[in-house]
Amino acid sequence: MTWRTGTWPNAHRPNARRPTANGAAAGTAKSSAALAGWTAAPFSGLIFLLLMIRFGMDRALMGTSISLGSANFTLGILFNFAFVFIAFTLLGFTLFSNRAMQSDAALPLALWLPFLASLFASVLYTAYPMEGIKFFWNVLTYFCLFVVGVHYSRYFTIGRIAEIVILTGIFPILVSLGFLVTDGFGQRLQGAAGHPNMLAFFLFFYVSVGYHGIIWGWIRAKAIRYIAIPFCGLATLELLLTGTRSAFVALFAFILVSTLRRPALLLLVLPAPLLALAIPSVNERVTEVFHADKPTVSYEYFVATARGDTDSEGGVQADSGMWRMFLWKAAWPVILEAPLLGHGASSFLPSSQEFFPLNASGGSGAHNIYVQILFEQGFVGLFAYLWLVLGVCAVAIMRWRYNPSVAVFVLMIVLCFGVASFSDNMLYYLIDQIYIWFISGFALGVLTNAKAHERRAVRR
Repeated sequence: MTWRTGTWPNAHRPNARRPTANGAAAGTAKSSAALAGWTAAPFSGLIFLLLMIRFGMDRALMGTSISLGSANFTLGILFNFAFVFIAFTLLGFTLFSNRAMQSDAALPLALWLPFLASLFASVLYTAYPMEGIKFFWNVLTYFCLFVVGVHYSRYFTIGRIAEIVILTGIFPILVSLGFLVTDGFGQRLQGAAGHPNMLAFFLFFYVSVGYHGIIWGWIRAKAIRYIAIPFCGLATLELLLTGTRSAFVALFAFILVSTLRRPALLLLVLPAPLLALAIPSVNERVTEVFHADKPTVSYEYFVATARGDTDSEGGVQADSGMWRMFLWKAAWPVILEAPLLGHGASSFLPSSQEFFPLNASGGSGAHNIYVQILFEQGFVGLFAYLWLVLGVCAVAIMRWRYNPSVAVFVLMIVLCFGVASFSDNMLYYLIDQIYIWFISGFALGVLTNAKAHERRAVRR
């Protein structure tokens, strides 16, 4: 049996983009579309509920354990199962039951299949198969949220999704505030997340959606705006307290570009970094980067000093930036041993114990997604990942004229995460990646559907 309607069987067809004859009809269509989004979008209530509670429970879930054979997983894997099941249900429906919606499957598959195939292949030849399977499972979850986002673009407006993000983010923000009170102000804020960086980039995402939604007119309901403004302010404060410098830069860059919609507001935005530096912990994190007293030494001298092979008294200090550069330099000869396909999924961290003498106990993560992919999946994997990231940007640029506000948003979100990936293990930040790929999929769905609807209007 084949259903040829624009939605699931026995559900109302979304009509948000149908042309209307007059203003009254437009208003009726808009209210009907809002209702149709909730009633017709499959699994939407469950998806948004899971997104709301998943991050707020992240720190608690990390303390749980499920044994599957020789591997241990946290209870968070149940959320992944739910996301994957829903996404593949939607994929199956669009591919085999509804020809009119097959573009919803074509876009995600075209962008994601090369990277998924490369990563899956790297699981087959890695020396750490269980860790590789876990990593592949997480990346598959990101793909699934992208699929869900593309599909939901037929049922919800971008404004509705922005409102949902604002409301669902309240819970993890309040949970993080509670941890701030209990943990105190003497350390980087971790909040509800498993790591301060994970919390920082979730808050970056939240503030970006709220600020852009208000500036560009996505969020029109006064009640939601009254909620968004104070919670975006609270989220910004929490982000600063995480001490994640790459998130500082990403948020300021995003807000700066978004504010170009209303240039007069730049008078308020440009002095904001100076106000942030008034917070002692922020000032300390930022000035560390520009500290002039740290000596500049070679990697070889640093390693020799760490081993006690030099006469340097008191050792040699290295900040996190210098330490990362040394780590990448040590990894490069190993990368060249298997440049095409790499050493296998999730092999960087345990292998670093052999090639990097300054690593932490148990090994060191790459702190650079591009170096990690080169090491584990080779240049084939890196090309596949760049195909995904740059492909999203290319689609946004090509569809710019259909909805500039959405195109600007997805470009800035993806580029900010892409730049931050030069210094952070971004693909391992599970909940952040879930949000970023869901909203990216939704944004691209809005842009591509806008072109299809324009073509149909021209034919009429």
